[in-house]
Amino acid sequence: MDFEISPPSAAAMLESLRAYGYSLNSAIADLIDNSITAKAKNIWITLRWDGENSWITIRDDGTGMSEEKLSKAMVAGSQSPLDQREEHDLGRFGLGLKTASLSLARSLTVASKTGSTPLALRRWDLDYIAEQQTNEWRLLKSGREESGEKMAGIENQISGTVVLLENLDKLCSGTIATSPSHRDEFYHQIDSLRDHLGMIFHRFLASPSKLKVYINGDTEAQLVKPWDPFFAKHKATEPKPVFKIPFGKTTTTVQGFILPHKDMLTQDEYEEAGGPLGWNAHQGFYVYRGDRLLVSGSWLGLREGVSKWRAEEHYKLARIRVDITNEMDSDWKIDVKKSLANPPQTVALALVQYASQVRKEAREIFAHRGKYGKRERREKVGKVWMARQTRGQNTYRLDRNHPVIKSFLDRLGGRKSEAEAIFRLIEETVPVEQIWLDSAESPEMRSSPFGAASENEVIEAATAYLNLLQGGNSAPTDELISEICDLECFSDHKEIIYAHFGAR
Repeated sequence: MDFEISPPSAAAMLESLRAYGYSLNSAIADLIDNSITAKAKNIWITLRWDGENSWITIRDDGTGMSEEKLSKAMVAGSQSPLDQREEHDLGRFGLGLKTASLSLARSLTVASKTGSTPLALRRWDLDYIAEQQTNEWRLLKSGREESGEKMAGIENQISGTVVLLENLDKLCSGTIATSPSHRDEFYHQIDSLRDHLGMIFHRFLASPSKLKVYINGDTEAQLVKPWDPFFAKHKATEPKPVFKIPFGKTTTTVQGFILPHKDMLTQDEYEEAGGPLGWNAHQGFYVYRGDRLLVSGSWLGLREGVSKWRAEEHYKLARIRVDITNEMDSDWKIDVKKSLANPPQTVALALVQYASQVRKEAREIFAHRGKYGKRERREKVGKVWMARQTRGQNTYRLDRNHPVIKSFLDRLGGRKSEAEAIFRLIEETVPVEQIWLDSAESPEMRSSPFGAASENEVIEAATAYLNLLQGGNSAPTDELISEICDLECFSDHKEIIYAHFGAR
C-alpha cells in the first residue's frame, strides 16, 4: 500500500493545543490530577505577579519521573485514550499536562526526580519553535534564564515534580507590573482558584490520608480547605437512598441529598452550604470519577417531559452525587478538560427517574421552609395559601377551610360577601413577580412568619386567633392551644405560646 509520512507542523500544532478553552481554575485542576496520580501527599501552588513576566509553579512530592518518562510525558498524546488505566489514574488522553499548561503560558518547563534518578528537565517554548521556523518538535533540555529560582524546592525533595509556567500571555498580556489594578486582578483570581480546588478535590482534601494543597505558602493559613457540596455534616441534611445503575460491565452509583432550608441554618452555615457560586448554581448532579469532581451543579441537559431541567430557585436544595470509574470515560463522553459529561441513554433515563423524586422532595421542603425536615410529616399543618392551576395559569387562593378563616367567615353572617370581596382583592393582587425577584436576588433577606415580631406581638396574634376559634372568654384548652401552634404562622413560636397559656 502506497503512503507518505505527513507529520504536523510543530508550531501550528502547539498553538492549536492552546485552544481547548481552559480557565486558570480548570488548568490548575488538570495539573493537580497528575500530582494525585503520582501519589503526591503535598502540592504547592505559587502564583507570582510581575506584569507580563508573571509566572506560576505547581510542585508536588509524588513519585516523580525519570528522564525517559519525563521525555515521554512531554509528548502530545503521550498515551492513547484506549489504553487500560489504573483505577486511580485521573488522566485519559495524554494531553492534560500540555494543553492545560500551554493554554495559560507560552513556555512550559517540567523538572522531575524519583527516589533513584536525578533531576531531569524538559521545556516546550512556543516562541523558540516559532523563531526557528523549522517546524521541528524541539523539546528543550534546559530552562529559561532565572527559571531555576522559580523551581526552588524540588532539589531538596527525595522525589517529586515541578511544573513552571512562564510568559502567561493568556493571563497577563498587556499588563503593567506597577499597575495596582492589574496586580489586584491577578491576585483576585487566587480566591476563585482556592474555592474551585476546594470543591473539585474535596474528597482528597478531607480523606484520612488527607492530601494537602497550598497556595502561595506552606502554612496552615495557605491550605486549600475542602468544600462538601452535600453539607453532610449538618443534621438537617437529608441523604436519600443509594441507587446503582448497571451499564455493560460498569455500575454508576447515585445518591441524592436534600440540603436544609435557610430557616434551619445559621447565616455562616447558609453561606458555607451555598458554595463558591451560590445556591442556584450548585443545584443538580455532581459527577465524580476516581473521587475527582468532574461536573459540579448541572442537570446534565436531562429532562422530564418537554423542557430541559434548568437551575431554578425552588430546586436549589437538591444535589445528587454520581460516581463513575475511568472505564466509563468513553460512555460518558468525558472531554479533555474533564469538565463535561453526558451519560449514556439508558443511564440518563434512570437518572431522570431517581432525580425526579429528589427534586420533588426538595421543592416541597423549599416551599414549606424546611418545617418537615426529617420528621414525619403531619397532615394538620395550617397553611393559609393554596396554589392552584386555573385555565392553565398558576393562582393563589386563601384556604376558606383554614380554621381561623372559617371561624371568621362563620361569624360574619350576612356580611360574609364583603369579606369574600376583600379576600378576592388580596388574591388577585398577590405580587408574585416581586416576591420571586426578591427571593432570587436576596434569599438571605427572606423573613419567616412573625420573624421580626416581638414576643408580645406573637402572643397578641395567638390570643386573637384563639378567641376566633373558641368564642367566649373561657380559658383555652390544651387541644385548642396545640391547634394554634400547628398553624404555619406559629410553628416557630410554640414555646412562647405554650409558656404564656400554661399548656404542656
